[in-house]
Formats: sequence, structure tokens, C-alpha cells
Amino acid sequence: RVTVRNAYKLLLESGGLEVRRGSGTFVASRPVHIEQPLWNLSSFSQDMKLRGMEPGACVLGSCARMPSSEEALLFGVGRRDMMLTLDRLRLADGLAVAVERAVFPHRLTGGEQIGEGSLYDVLSRHGHRPVRALQKLTAMIFEPLEADLLGVQPGAPCLLIERVSRSADNRVVEHTRSHYRGDIYDFVAELTTGE
Repeated sequence: RVTVRNAYKLLLESGGLEVRRGSGTFVASRPVHIEQPLWNLSSFSQDMKLRGMEPGACVLGSCARMPSSEEALLFGVGRRDMMLTLDRLRLADGLAVAVERAVFPHRLTGGEQIGEGSLYDVLSRHGHRPVRALQKLTAMIFEPLEADLLGVQPGAPCLLIERVSRSADNRVVEHTRSHYRGDIYDFVAELTTGE
């Protein structure tokens, strides 16, 4: 019994078991870690397919609206040009891994609906394929809303990824803010001395 109790205690401490109040003790579910290289510009859908995972999305909301003054300056659009905002829950093999908000000029999609598919595929079909981007990573914690959507505790580790993508003619075609689960995602960059 002592050996079993010690093994049980070690499994609890290591995270192999989890106690659910009122339900009992269960084997802890361990999500797969996803490594994302930082030197390639690709869509979420492409990234998941390359890993043999099924990409997915659940649309949380979308709206067409006039651009803010900051968006008009960033995208080089007029104050009367319509912008689209698309909020989605991004899925990998059915597991929620990120909450994403993408903003882009409506005219770049040719009126095509994005929904659960790849934004980059739609932009490419209409001659606005993103070819380069500036991406910023910030470590933070999840607020209650995003935590609830992703099934994690408020205060859990989060990686905020903010990306501004440009087409071959140097026009900004997308601004995205994504909150990734810090317990699943690792972003990897190869560094050289430049010599």
C-alpha cells in the first residue's frame, strides 16, 4: 500500500493524474505540443496540414465596418472603404488552440466568404497573396473570455501573436491578433551570427 500511495502521489505531482472535485481521479489529458517555426510565412491551415493535423475554425463573429483612423493609415484605405473583422476559434484535430481576430479590406476577398476556411487561400485567389509579414510575440496570461473559449483556466499562459502581412506589391493585406495556448505552442527561430 505504501508503494502504491507513493506512486499515486508522484503521478499527481507530475501532472499525470488530475483530481476533479466531485468526480474522482483521472489520467490527465496531455495535448500535443506544436512547434511553429518563425522563419516561414504560412497560414494556420497550412501549418496544421504540414503536421498531419486537420485544421478547423469556429466563427465567433464577423462584421463589415468603416476603418478606424489607425486601420486607414495601416492599410492605406479611405475612410469609406469597408473593412472586415473576423473572430474565430482555431482548431487542430478538433482541439481549440487559439482565438484569432483578423482584419482586412473587404475588396481584397472579392466578396468571397471566409468562414472556417483559410484567409490566405481567399486572398491568394484574388491576387493578394501574403508574401511577407512582421510578427510580434508577447507572453501574457489569458483573460476569462479567451480562457473559457479555449478550455483553460483564467491566468493560464498565453502567447499573443500580432501579425501584419503584405502582398508582393507591399500593400498591407491583413492584420491579425491571435491568442495561442502557451501549454501547446512553442515558437522556434533559427539564429545565425550573420557572418
